[in-house]
Amino acid sequence: MSNSLSSLKEQLDQVEEFFQETAHETRINSESDKQKPEIAFAISFKSKKVSHDWQKVQDNLGLTLRSLLNNTDQNFRIIIAGHEKPNIEELNDKRITWLSVKFPPPLNARRATRDKLRKRMVIGAFLRKNGFSGYFMPLDADDWIHYRFVEYIRSLPISNALIINKGFMVNVLQSEIWKQDQFYKYCGSSTVFNFSNGDFPKSSKRSDINKTAFKWATKNHVKVREFVKNHTLVDYPFVTYILAHGDNLSIIQGLRDNRASAEHHNGVGEELGDWIYEYFKVWKE
Repeated sequence: MSNSLSSLKEQLDQVEEFFQETAHETRINSESDKQKPEIAFAISFKSKKVSHDWQKVQDNLGLTLRSLLNNTDQNFRIIIAGHEKPNIEELNDKRITWLSVKFPPPLNARRATRDKLRKRMVIGAFLRKNGFSGYFMPLDADDWIHYRFVEYIRSLPISNALIINKGFMVNVLQSEIWKQDQFYKYCGSSTVFNFSNGDFPKSSKRSDINKTAFKWATKNHVKVREFVKNHTLVDYPFVTYILAHGDNLSIIQGLRDNRASAEHHNGVGEELGDWIYEYFKVWKE
């Protein structure tokens, strides 16, 4: 691990410096900013039937939601689709909508990815029906979002998509954190799509999905830069991908394992410090 334990924190400090430098301009443009797109965060929640530790799965969702709800810019909504509604206090927040899906849960973890996409399609159809237009971000139920993420995204020129090019990866088992280049290749919580209401599907059927631009939100995130043209890369580490917490789908499916480290990802690891909780508004359990 690196001996420079403050280097990653310093990169988050740069985000604070950005907002300090643009504070005057932000005040001048406050009225026009109100016209910028709202963000809809779409969370496909894992079924209890394919969870190793249901309490951990619920707790992880609570941390993810807290990181969102504590954002400085409140121009967002959160839609969660799932089978069993978790018993956590965050779901009482008016900014969150819970959708109970009607199709059966997956039989095993190998089918969980398809289940995740089906739930995302349900969310897309819900947004079409409710007249939503704006930014749409698929978000895993165990990732963390920086507390100024919404503010930053809405401060940028409007784009077809904003892609997280650099993000944090954390192995909680090894207490290691590192910055990951080409973050979108590793984490599904890495693209903010810009959709008009007509870009969302009329139903959650695949035939309707394929008629709309929403189909891009159901493709493999690894290749997002290939199929979404005129996108903007975001180089601040606004998203944290949490590994080795005990119920990662990627680990259960054998795509990664609990030994994942900076060394395996061409990064420079640091010891996980309390500063991360300050910027993502979550805390150690």
